[in-house]
Amino acid sequence: MADQPKCKCNRWVISLQAAFERDDFEKLFRKAVQSITEEEFQRIPEFRHREDALACLFGRLLLRHSAQKFSGEPWPTIKFERTERGKPFLAVPADTKFGLNVSHQGDYVAFASSCSSKVGVDVMRLDTERNNKTADEYINSMAKSASPEELRMMRSQPTEAMKMTMFYRYWCLKEAILKATGVGIMKDLNSLDFRVNLQDRYRPGAFVTTTTVLEDGRLQDQWIFEETFVDGKHSAAVCKEKKLPRECVFRQDPEAKIFFSKITFDALLENAEIINPMPNNAIDVFEDFMKKPRKTF
Repeated sequence: MADQPKCKCNRWVISLQAAFERDDFEKLFRKAVQSITEEEFQRIPEFRHREDALACLFGRLLLRHSAQKFSGEPWPTIKFERTERGKPFLAVPADTKFGLNVSHQGDYVAFASSCSSKVGVDVMRLDTERNNKTADEYINSMAKSASPEELRMMRSQPTEAMKMTMFYRYWCLKEAILKATGVGIMKDLNSLDFRVNLQDRYRPGAFVTTTTVLEDGRLQDQWIFEETFVDGKHSAAVCKEKKLPRECVFRQDPEAKIFFSKITFDALLENAEIINPMPNNAIDVFEDFMKKPRKTF
């Protein structure tokens, strides 16, 4: 294994639509489904929509691609397992120090890694459709997930779009910390109280790191949050540990910024190997996949 002491912090996204539009999509898809284990593949055919099945596949590949890239472990011997709460972790190679996490929503599957073991990422599409509800009605329907201060901040925004953007901002932050801690689903999301600094302009191109969080009224200052945008319609949040090893770029330069960069389907498979050969070279699997309906956004 060639695990070198260099920074392993990365932020990647892969677009579902861009993948579908590739001329070589079938060829890449058939290789991809055979480049993950049988267990990793099992859930993919269960998704009703094509986008969700592909997003699940991309999530599996992003984890395996990054594990191979960061550790030097041969692709076939990399193994992921899950904690009791369902969070995937790298079992082989064992005792790695870096953390990996993926998220999917809208057009993107997002990936974040950190030089420390705990990292969480969430991406959200800033939808304008709210089932014919006003922003206030929508926020009220989700009020149990927000703290009183978060509700005040959402409701006090001057426009419908800004209210919903603030809602998605908080949702991203909460998902990111739950994924970093490995909690998964939390019963009382309103016990997490995020405090944002309105002097930081939250918009495409921004890289905001001043947000803090309280849990049951106590400041959780072991975390740093990165709030950015993938594009004008997708916001993202990364939760990482404040304590980082010497080789980390964020330790060397606390003002460093790593924005999400786009990775292509073929780049994701650059070092992939067939580890789960399928009958007929996965032609049947591809045909079943293409029979799934597309989502209507």
